Amino acid sequence: MKGEVVNVQKGMYHVKSEDGDFFRCLLRGKLLKLEREEKSILAVGDEVLFERLQKDQGIITAIEERRSSLVRKGAGKKGRHLEQVIAANIDQLLVVVAVKDPPYKKSLIERYITSARSSSLDVIIVFNKADLGFSERTIEDSKVYRELGYTVKFTSVLTGTGIDELAGLLSGKSTVLAGSSGVGKSSLVNALLNGDSAKTGEVSSSTHKGKHTTTSSSVYYLPGGGKLIDVPGMREFAVSDTEGLDEAFNDIAELSRGCRFNDCTHTVEPGCAVLKAVEEGTLEKRRLRNYLRIKQYE
Repeated sequence: MKGEVVNVQKGMYHVKSEDGDFFRCLLRGKLLKLEREEKSILAVGDEVLFERLQKDQGIITAIEERRSSLVRKGAGKKGRHLEQVIAANIDQLLVVVAVKDPPYKKSLIERYITSARSSSLDVIIVFNKADLGFSERTIEDSKVYRELGYTVKFTSVLTGTGIDELAGLLSGKSTVLAGSSGVGKSSLVNALLNGDSAKTGEVSSSTHKGKHTTTSSSVYYLPGGGKLIDVPGMREFAVSDTEGLDEAFNDIAELSRGCRFNDCTHTVEPGCAVLKAVEEGTLEKRRLRNYLRIKQYE
């Protein structure tokens, strides 16, 4: 049988079959050995082959090749850092922030973007709670993100602003949802589901059917097709792969072409076009600092 992983909990994998039934599955043989070696074996969104053992139980025999994944750096044994796959076979990352309260951190948004672009994922940035009004900072930041090539939308669940447009961007796509608590993610998701707050991702211990809540991750199947994956722990995000750094900071990459030295670190070198931009106020010092902080993981 073929299915999709919709929830991962301590060695137990909840799989939705092609027929829409849910199974609690374990790993077979070599796959289990790989898991014990702390490698990232399965994540929400992975497509697998499994054998049905009982009414609602199965064993995973093979994992299909991933076409994409979103990865962050996690903690391993003895202080080692491991790559943790957040979600697999996804198309885009949806970053949700609030226009006012709570205040958003641009450095966190930049880390999200870097990881997304490292996996060639599209990025949508949503400024939610638009009914609260826009500060000058928010307007300027949204303009900058648009100029950098990202899709930016303003939404309000209260007034309905931008909801239909956002739903269109998510239709038919597999999307990971990122955002801190208090930004209105739950209300936004509920609006995208047309008021149906059902979310599928965990198997009920009593009925073994799709349960509508989960403590690890939630997979929402959208009315217009596609799905939205909400993964907890996205408030703090350590970049695992910096391959997408120049795309996430394409303004700095463009400026660096004007540096005197090809191997310029943009820290102390004379003739550094990036440092000059900071001095002239055309590039945020904070943005350069975050770029350098992420780059050190290379």
